[in-house]
Amino acid sequence: MKHALLHIMYRSLGTILVALTVATAAAQKPVQSIEVEKCETIEFSVVDWPGDRYTWDLYRDSTVNYAKQDGDVDKISYFEKGEDNGSTVHVHWLDTGRYFLRVMVWNEVECTNNLLLFMVDVTEVIPMAEVYGDSTCIGDKSFVRIVLSGHGPWDFKYSYSSEANGNNIVSVNVNGVVDHEVTIPMPPLPVGATEVWVDEIITECTINLIPSDKGRIMIYPKPSQSKIYLKDE
Repeated sequence: MKHALLHIMYRSLGTILVALTVATAAAQKPVQSIEVEKCETIEFSVVDWPGDRYTWDLYRDSTVNYAKQDGDVDKISYFEKGEDNGSTVHVHWLDTGRYFLRVMVWNEVECTNNLLLFMVDVTEVIPMAEVYGDSTCIGDKSFVRIVLSGHGPWDFKYSYSSEANGNNIVSVNVNGVVDHEVTIPMPPLPVGATEVWVDEIITECTINLIPSDKGRIMIYPKPSQSKIYLKDE
């Protein structure tokens, strides 16, 4: 998966904040506005300035006083390991919609505090599958290659059928796939075309019950042996 790397600089009352986010989408304008995908985990970091203490809060409400009110989103679910303190946090975006992420910087020595606010739009990502068939001779091994999109791990069910077996449908469940591409060995198939498709895909956040386009595996008969005869003069 390709990631865009974004640095956001913020200077206030002598304190420099740097937010480092790793996301599949670049930041929108202004720089405090970011678009990410559902199920994506993003790292936010600020410069660990000596004497500073950092706390993070997440909101859905856009009308609150962010300087005085704590976040209204469950930190245990959205913050990795429930950790909302320190110069670095990881936020796992479980649902779509608009969020506001606040980092508050406290300095007890100088009796100052500052905050930085991010507006994060989380968009839906429907997992999809592309199916690629194979071609071989009867008796040889055949494979199907399935390419998955979205954020894994994926659980999915694929099915296959061929005219030679009366178009009977055989379905197989595959669980815990962590790579975007998986190659699956097929059982012995009859001569002719066998169609393969993915019936459903399930990820941590999304379910897709719309069948994919079909791939095709072609099984050819063994070439028959032919004798060579000399032509009579």
